[in-house]
Amino acid sequence: MKILKSLLIAAGVMTLASCNQQRIDTSDEPADPSFYVLNNIMTRVSVRQFTDEPIARYELEEILKAGLQAPSAMNAQDWQVRIVTNQEMLNTLSGFMLNTEMGKGMVARLNGKNAFANAPAVAFIAAETGEKATAYNREDTALLSENILLAAHALGLGATYQAAPARMINDSAEAKEYLKTVFGFPENAELINIIIMGHPAEKPAIKDRDQSKGRIID
Repeated sequence: MKILKSLLIAAGVMTLASCNQQRIDTSDEPADPSFYVLNNIMTRVSVRQFTDEPIARYELEEILKAGLQAPSAMNAQDWQVRIVTNQEMLNTLSGFMLNTEMGKGMVARLNGKNAFANAPAVAFIAAETGEKATAYNREDTALLSENILLAAHALGLGATYQAAPARMINDSAEAKEYLKTVFGFPENAELINIIIMGHPAEKPAIKDRDQSKGRIID
């Protein structure tokens, strides 16, 4: 009986472990890892319409890890990130934002949605300021943001980088205080941008890029 019980426990652990792993069918895709990286970069688009389906917790954890894996000047990691899924909190914060001068001008375009397009998850990305911060803290948040965008796309999610909502928050004393008291941002955190994300409810076309803007000089 002890042997049988041990086997059953081991089988249960293996089952749980397999459930927590991402399932990706790559049977019809090239085996070269570089394909997946480059294809992910070249096919990412900005998605602003989402379904009501929540994002799985393990996916949010992977997205956050990918963001924090970004390079930073002198490895200072002078950033703060909060990924929020609590819709009540997001709606409360949205109310503060839409009461700003910029926010009031955006209400009509939102069509009844909150300032985050009713996204199931929103990443708030801030740069740490002060004496210990590097001169490149804001540039570092851009690198982190790109990692989040690409990670979300790799998981089949849609996402969009947005700066205007961050400006609305920074223009509202109530909103800034909410980030500190509810989201736990430290005093030295300056919000730079947000990223809205969720399961896509639209399929935007990949936009052409002006290749003349880049050159290789031999």
